[in-house]
Amino acid sequence: MREFDAEVVGVGGNFVVLDRTCFFSRGGGQVGDTGELSGSRVVETLREGDEVRHILEENSHLNLGQRIHGVIDWDRRYRIMRIHSASHLVYYAMREVFGNGCRPTSSGLLDEVKDRSDYSFDTPLDKVKLADVEDFVNRLIADSMPITHRQESEGGRLIWRVEPFPPMECGGTHVRNTSEIGRVSIKRGSKPGRGKERIELSLAT
Repeated sequence: MREFDAEVVGVGGNFVVLDRTCFFSRGGGQVGDTGELSGSRVVETLREGDEVRHILEENSHLNLGQRIHGVIDWDRRYRIMRIHSASHLVYYAMREVFGNGCRPTSSGLLDEVKDRSDYSFDTPLDKVKLADVEDFVNRLIADSMPITHRQESEGGRLIWRVEPFPPMECGGTHVRNTSEIGRVSIKRGSKPGRGKERIELSLAT
């Protein structure tokens, strides 16, 4: 879904709450969606309790009860979807190449530019093996593997899966097939702290 109609049910200084939305709210390391609500620019989407707040570029000119048309910034969202699905493939590839001596420590920040995830290693990071991780992920992408992302049961957890790898719980946004991702680049990022390494994933240009 890229567009939708909704009703304004809450208004703050620079945000509005709707009775329904397809804007993704920031969470799990993934940034929130941007876009427009009937001409008002949305620059961030956040969750506060049960509310999804659409943060506007300027103070809201929308009113309670007003019907609006929402449009997400699809090109940005789709890049995030591609990077997010690729980030899960990186997790599997890291375990495959480095084995049990490599452990994820945080999901970091994922936006339309790159994913930044932190890992701890029992031995210093081997750059040759990191290149092997990139090759592994790009082979999975080229294999056009179906991606499923659905709730286990009504009201249950959202589960992301690519066979034959174990399922992963994830509430983010994803593509439906690895072929949609395109080639990726993986490199070592700035060091996040003692005993950790930051692995950065981006779409290859």
